[in-house]
Amino acid sequence: MQINRFNDFRLIRRLRIANRLLQVLFGVVLILALNFLAAKYFSRIDLTQSGTYTLAAESKAYIHALSDVVDIIVTIPDNPSVPESQQIHQHLRKLLREFSAAGTINGQSYIRVEYVDIYRQRKRAEELSSQYNIDQENVIIVAMDDRVSEIRQIDLYEVKDNKITGFCGEKAITSAIIEVSSKGTDRVYFLVGHGEMRLDDVDPLRGLSELENFLRERNFSLSTLDLSVEARVPMDADLVVIPSPQASLLPEEVEKLRRYMSERNGRIIVFIDPGRRHGMEDLFYDWGILVDDMMVQDDGPDYRAQGGDLIIRRFAEHPITKLLVDYQITSLFGQPRPVRTDPAALRDPRLKVDQIIGTSDKSWAERDYRTQNPPKFDTGRDLKGPISIAAVSTRSAGTALGITIPGGRFIVFGNSDFIANNRLRAFGNRSIFYNSLNWALSRNSMLNIATRPLHSYQIVMSEHDLNRSLYYYSLIPSATALIGLFIYIMRRR
Repeated sequence: MQINRFNDFRLIRRLRIANRLLQVLFGVVLILALNFLAAKYFSRIDLTQSGTYTLAAESKAYIHALSDVVDIIVTIPDNPSVPESQQIHQHLRKLLREFSAAGTINGQSYIRVEYVDIYRQRKRAEELSSQYNIDQENVIIVAMDDRVSEIRQIDLYEVKDNKITGFCGEKAITSAIIEVSSKGTDRVYFLVGHGEMRLDDVDPLRGLSELENFLRERNFSLSTLDLSVEARVPMDADLVVIPSPQASLLPEEVEKLRRYMSERNGRIIVFIDPGRRHGMEDLFYDWGILVDDMMVQDDGPDYRAQGGDLIIRRFAEHPITKLLVDYQITSLFGQPRPVRTDPAALRDPRLKVDQIIGTSDKSWAERDYRTQNPPKFDTGRDLKGPISIAAVSTRSAGTALGITIPGGRFIVFGNSDFIANNRLRAFGNRSIFYNSLNWALSRNSMLNIATRPLHSYQIVMSEHDLNRSLYYYSLIPSATALIGLFIYIMRRR
């Protein structure tokens, strides 16, 4: 009987051990399953009164429409010794957590976020540079397949009076997601046949090969347009660029451009250098812009580079120049010609002309630049500065029902040197062109996401207040420890 009892106790002991092991196993499985489900299927609630941690409805709509994974790669270093760097990462991490959460749909993650320290992770940095053809540091890469968009640090913040006033990272990232996930591409035609600057030209002074690479990397479809051969501007043209013609366009070519603008609400960007006869006076007149046959001279000491180029510091408030105004970025131009508002345009209520770039107060537009050497200002003949060297024009297209719909957009620059290979990357030159492109294509108005204001909170406490707070906050864990000790003593008895 004792042997049987002994065997029974041993069996019971084994059963208890097996039971405990199964409980532990089931507990671990339950925890892993709950964590898996929580990672795949979850809901986030923003308890802040202002909705600080909630993405805009537009952002969520675009994210939920994704059909493929979007990679967001942050290469901005997180340097603990630099407060600005830590602040940027703090804002980005909060925002990208929301993007990642919104991008998790039915257990599938459509937003992948990666932080890369390009100084420590050299191999990964080289892979990114090779894969996405990135030549800048401290950027955010947004990519889907072979489509890539870059976001710079200055695109993340709104600045007024040299002070950062708001965080607009959500708008920048959502715009980049739209850009890389868009099914279609904007087709841009570059005019040829009149000695224009060419996309395939690698010449540093007149070539546009750098610009071509820049635009193709951003998913633009580029083509050339010869209006002496084509019966009209192609129907798929989203934008026509006229890059510094050296000879006049034929009247029939100008008429094709005028019809494209008036009948199809077209978009054109023109670059005209001094001393070149372009033959587009009628087109400019239609859009309320005067391009005088003059050359701008600027004697302002802060507006003249050592090599003779003009340093452009004066920009009007406009979507094209907003970034340069906010961050006080300059631009580098060659010798420009005046581009200003035609007074006759003021009589057309549907036409709006803005002068967006100007020279210094010590500048003037020289009419006798071909014969007068050295040039000097002639009162009553020359234009006194500041001189406008770029202008934009928009026209509202009304309908028979009295509804106003968006019309064409027309941009004219009095210089083309700033987009040439040797100057495109100088200062804010590339930003001016790219912003002009986006504005002409109405890309700047596709989002209505408000900038998030930045708030800082500070608690000032005396040493007495701090000690009292520590005392209060220690009551709960102390009480918990005493209750646990009491239960332990009671169980031992």
